[in-house]
Amino acid sequence: MKSEIIKQIKKIEKEERVKVLFLMESGSRAWRWESEDSDYDIRGVYIQDYLVVNKPREQIDKKIKDLDITLWDLRKFLNLMMNSNPTVWEWLSSEIIYSDNRLRNELKRIFKKDFSPYKLQKHYISMARQNFHKYISEMGDLANLKRYVYVLRSVACVLWIEKYNTPPPKDYRKVINLLPKDIRNFFEKIVKDKKKSESLMGPRNKKIEGYITSFFDKNFDKDHSEFDLIEITKLFKRALNQKWKK
Repeated sequence: MKSEIIKQIKKIEKEERVKVLFLMESGSRAWRWESEDSDYDIRGVYIQDYLVVNKPREQIDKKIKDLDITLWDLRKFLNLMMNSNPTVWEWLSSEIIYSDNRLRNELKRIFKKDFSPYKLQKHYISMARQNFHKYISEMGDLANLKRYVYVLRSVACVLWIEKYNTPPPKDYRKVINLLPKDIRNFFEKIVKDKKKSESLMGPRNKKIEGYITSFFDKNFDKDHSEFDLIEITKLFKRALNQKWKK
């Protein structure tokens, strides 16, 4: 599959006139709970010619068979990173890498060093709230049960940051150990059943939902952590000088 992914990325580079710096898996396969029919969630970061009249494109989305591809412009990626955005961390911390670059490792190191625990926790709670309302609370008496694990993982990530003051690991098995035992058992059962199919409909679980929603108004300790703009800018310029090809 990797060769097919690289083939499609090369095609996108040519069509969109961009240069992809690094490429990874993000989503169920990276979290280690993919189903037999799961798509490949391909994520990557690219640079382009910024000396153009038209505004540079910030994002490229492609759906090619079972490849769900989303690519972000490096400037967008870096700006979100400086706000301790969880999607940036999810991409940087992936253990399934299709195309690598020293820049990814450097950005991962900087994120771990300078991220704001307060902002990252708030972001994860926002993700949990949005997914809960969109895919669970507004779905009537039945819901796609896999959505519970997505929401609960965000909650577990909050608990991880709160306890260890570090960005959460990608492997779900590490972060869910911080959930109460009954919640963790529910999580593991859904993951086990989900491996058979992405579509896993069932009755909503009010007890689990009560635990989830208890985090939505949680207060977090603010901090003064921030990224070094000069350091980030130097990395951006280095990436342009080393990788851009007209």
